[in-house]
Amino acid sequence: MKIKTRYIDEMKFEITNNKTAMIINAKEMSPVEVFTGAMITCSGVDVVHLATKQGYEIKKCEIEADSIRKESYPQTFKEVTFIYDIESNADDVVAKRWVLSSLETYCSAINNIRNTAKIYYTIKHNSNVVAYKETILSGNSGGGHQHESFDDDLEGMGCACCNH
Repeated sequence: MKIKTRYIDEMKFEITNNKTAMIINAKEMSPVEVFTGAMITCSGVDVVHLATKQGYEIKKCEIEADSIRKESYPQTFKEVTFIYDIESNADDVVAKRWVLSSLETYCSAINNIRNTAKIYYTIKHNSNVVAYKETILSGNSGGGHQHESFDDDLEGMGCACCNH
């Protein structure tokens, strides 16, 4: 993977890969906010990919992240809470499996912070709160929740957002 950035002017940068380009205006959205957006988009791609691969329909998949960073430099993430709001024709257990598969295994962007930040998640599926500020299994999450393995759901999919 090769990504390139170039300064345009007035804190605007162009990011390119071998397919497309986008402009980041650092005055309007900081690189850390872009990275946070990339984490939740990566997870969203995983959730939608898993659902559709299993024959389910996603009617809504909205994710937000709330983070706390260290006050000293480097201001790495100390804690990130991911909040999922999903509507689908699956049951709540299946929807939770999609989220956990992304958070615990497949989302490469989130996996880059899991050893330095506590990671929490909340899941609302079809208006039901399925999980509230639970933690993922490994990394520095300090979580005590034990979840079953969902490898059979994925069959080696890898990070869906990075494999397209």
